[in-house]
Amino acid sequence: MKKLLFLLVTASLSSNFYSQNVEILECGTDELMRKHYAKFPNEKIQDDAFNLELSKMIKTGKLAAKNGQNQVYEIPIVVHVVGDGSPIGNVNNKSDADIIAWVNYTNGVFAGNASSGMAATSSALPVKFVFAKIDPNCNPTNGINRIDASALPKYVSGGVNDDNTTNAVLATEITAMGQWDTSKYYNIYVVKKLTSSAGALNGYAYYPGGSNDYSFMATSASAVNAQTLAHEFGHALGLRHTHEGYNATTGDCPVNTDCTINGDLVCDTEPMKSLYHSSVPRNCQTGQINPCTSQIYAGGERNVMAYTFCFRDLFTQGQTDRATAQLLKFRQSLINSPVAANTTPNNNVSLTSACTPTTISTPGSYNIGITSVKFGSINNSSNNYKQAINNFYENFTGNYCLGTSKTTIPNNTATTITVAPGTSNNHTIKAYIDYNNDGQFDETTELILNQTGVATGSLATASVTPPSNAVLNTPLRMRVIGDAGIVITSCYTPKYGQVEDYSVTIVPQASLAVNDVASKNNSFITKDESSVYVKSDSKISSLHIYDASGKLLVDKAGINTSEFRLPINQKNTIITVNVVLKDGKVMTKKLQF
Repeated sequence: MKKLLFLLVTASLSSNFYSQNVEILECGTDELMRKHYAKFPNEKIQDDAFNLELSKMIKTGKLAAKNGQNQVYEIPIVVHVVGDGSPIGNVNNKSDADIIAWVNYTNGVFAGNASSGMAATSSALPVKFVFAKIDPNCNPTNGINRIDASALPKYVSGGVNDDNTTNAVLATEITAMGQWDTSKYYNIYVVKKLTSSAGALNGYAYYPGGSNDYSFMATSASAVNAQTLAHEFGHALGLRHTHEGYNATTGDCPVNTDCTINGDLVCDTEPMKSLYHSSVPRNCQTGQINPCTSQIYAGGERNVMAYTFCFRDLFTQGQTDRATAQLLKFRQSLINSPVAANTTPNNNVSLTSACTPTTISTPGSYNIGITSVKFGSINNSSNNYKQAINNFYENFTGNYCLGTSKTTIPNNTATTITVAPGTSNNHTIKAYIDYNNDGQFDETTELILNQTGVATGSLATASVTPPSNAVLNTPLRMRVIGDAGIVITSCYTPKYGQVEDYSVTIVPQASLAVNDVASKNNSFITKDESSVYVKSDSKISSLHIYDASGKLLVDKAGINTSEFRLPINQKNTIITVNVVLKDGKVMTKKLQF
C-alpha cells in the first residue's frame, strides 16, 4: 500500500525542552486516501494483509525477536533540489552544504542522538541515509541533483500543489524532470513551496510497497533542527501518526481494543488525539492528562510521529520494530543497492537478440514480478512491476550499472539460482538460459527454473548444470519471469508481472568448492587477522563481499593479481566472500569477523 501524507506548517513556537523550533504539523490524508484507494484498491488489501501478519507476530513476540539484531541499514538517497532560478545558496535553491547538514541532522534523529535533540529514552530507527555515489548514467555523484524549474512559471510563482494547479504545478511535473530508479535510490524533492487545498504544506511521503515512492519537502522544512524529514521517512517505513483513528469531527479518541490493529498499530505508543484540536491550549502538553488514557502523557506528546506543540524527540521500540519489518518486507532493493559504493559493476556484453514484450496486458498496480535475482556473481535487486514506471520488461544487460547482472558459471558443476517474487500475491517464477545462443528459449531444454505458488517472502530456487552441448565462452541471455494467473512462456505478454534479462557465460572449468580448492591447488580464501586474504594459482578477476542480509559491501573489479588482501571493518558479523578468477573458476566462502 502507499499512503500520501501531508504536513501543514501553521506556526513556530519555542520548545519547553530544547532550543529547537517546534514544527506545527497537520495531515490532510482522508480525502487523498479515499481517492487513492479508489484508484488502487489492491494496495490497501496488500497493506491490510501485512498488518494482520505483523499483528500475529507482535502477539507472539516473534516480531521483536526477529528485529532484535541492532543492525543499521544504509538507504542511498538522492536529494533533488528544485530551483526557481535563484542562485545556489538562496533559500529556494539551497547549497550542497545546507543539504548535507540537514541529512546529517536527520540521521541523528534516526539514531536517537542528543545532538539532534533526541531524548535518551528514544529508540533508534535502524536506518541511515547515505548520499548516492553513482548516478543512473554510471557517473560519480554527490547525491544532490539540481533541477532547474525556472522555465515553469507556475512553479516559480506557486511551487507544487496537487489539488489546485491554477498557480502551481503538479508533483508529477517535477518528477518527470528528474527521478532516479526508485528501487536503487530514495528520491527526496526539495521545492520552494508545497501546498494543497488545506493550505501550506511541510512535506509528504508515500507508504512503502506502492507504485509511487518518493518524498516532497518544502524548503522551509528542509533544515537542521527540523524533524520533518525523519517524520516523513517514518511514514515511508509504514509508521502512522500517533493519533491515527482520532475523529476530529466528534473529538472521539482512537479505538484501542487491540493495539496491534487499532490506531497507529503500535502497542507502546499511547492512544491520543491530535494535539492540535481546538480545546487544548497551544503549548506543550507534557505533564498534562491524556484524555484518551486518563493518565499523564507518557511520551506520546513528544513522539516524532505526533501532532503536538512539544518538540518531537522520541521514537518507541514498537515503532522501531514495525519500521524494521516494513523495511525488510518492501525495501530490500534499497538495502542492497550498489549506488552507495564508489565502484560501478561492469555488465557490458553483446547478446544475440531475442523476443521482448512490448506491452503488459493488464496495466495496474499489483506488486507482481521480480524483486531479486542471484545466480553465480549475479546479484540484482529491482522493483516488481509498477504501473507508474511501466517496468514490465527490464533489460539488465549491456550498460546497466546499478547491480551485478552478468556471471560466469562452470559447465559441469551445479550453480544455484535464487529468485525473489514481488511483494504481493502468489507467483509463478520461470527462468531460461539460451544455451544454444539462437535467440530463442526452448520450453524443454532451456528452462532452468519453473515453480508455481511462490508466495511473497519466499524464494524460488533451482540447481542449474548446463547441458553438454551448451555454447561455451560466449555471453548467453538468461530470462527470468514472474507473473500470476496466466500461462507463462518465454515470449509471452505479461499480464500482471514482468520479464527480466541477464547474461551468463559458461566456461569449461569446474567451479571448485572452497574445501576442494585447498586440496587440489594453492587457491583459497581465509581470514587473516582483520582482513580477507585470497590466494590463487590463477589471477583474481573480481571480489564481492556480502553481509548476512545479502547487501553488497564490496565490489572490487580488475584486481589482476594472484594474491589479494582486503581490510574488513565489520565486527561481530558473518560475511560471504565471492571470488571470480581469470580462468573462470569461482570461489565462495563464509567468514566470521
